[in-house]
Amino acid sequence: MKTVLLISSFLSASQVGATASAFCLRRLGLDVVILPTTLFGRHPGWGAPGGHAVPAATLSDMWTAIAAQNIEFDGIMTGYMAAEDHIDLAVNIIKDVRAVNPATLVLVDPVKGDDGRLYIPEPRAKAIAERLVPKANILTPNLYELEVLTGRSLTSLAEIISAARDIGSDVLVTSVPKDGQIGALWVNAQSATYVGHDSFKTVPNGGGDSLAALFLARRLQGMPPRAAQQQAVSSIFDILSVARHGRYSELPLTQYQAKLSQPKLLDIQDILS
Repeated sequence: MKTVLLISSFLSASQVGATASAFCLRRLGLDVVILPTTLFGRHPGWGAPGGHAVPAATLSDMWTAIAAQNIEFDGIMTGYMAAEDHIDLAVNIIKDVRAVNPATLVLVDPVKGDDGRLYIPEPRAKAIAERLVPKANILTPNLYELEVLTGRSLTSLAEIISAARDIGSDVLVTSVPKDGQIGALWVNAQSATYVGHDSFKTVPNGGGDSLAALFLARRLQGMPPRAAQQQAVSSIFDILSVARHGRYSELPLTQYQAKLSQPKLLDIQDILS
């Protein structure tokens, strides 16, 4: 069994952050250890979330105890960083884990913003870009986050592919429009592939956290990037498709969990670049 260290926000009553990511990883058969950067009652989009950011000293103390268990991690996934010292701690943890297992696959979801605006302070976004992003094997930004990371306005697939390659990691870019669809673009040094689907007027929260976790799970299970991308995007689209009829505000992961492992596969396209 593969084991993933998940460093992200924890929300008791919302299927976002580590709550969503851990569920997806476990549903696909991976073990998960969580370091919660927040302890919130609910998604801040619903109002006051309750709770607080977890002090970095507390997380560091928790990590010391976890490390004493001598767990060999196969993967690390980082999500929401609630403070700049969380970023430095995550960087140090990645170093610790790779000292034990140099092959550890690190996925950084550079959670910063969407729809043209940051929802974290600019200094924290800059710290993620400068200190955490370089430690990643895989990045999973949405299109706006890729623009923030690269300082570019990206209006075409060619521009998105060029920007992703300049980062230096393999990149799964989400919320990419193409031919009237919306989807995810996988970019590495050799190739680029796109999986798209019909867009929805509104979507439940938690899709990005879940997609990143599903992609990481498939990669750790030995699936090549192309197939992992197709599986992950198809799973989220399947759940979004049923969720829109029930007017869910967050992804109904538990109710439709079978779609996480057995989605109806969407088409995948090779993008010449």
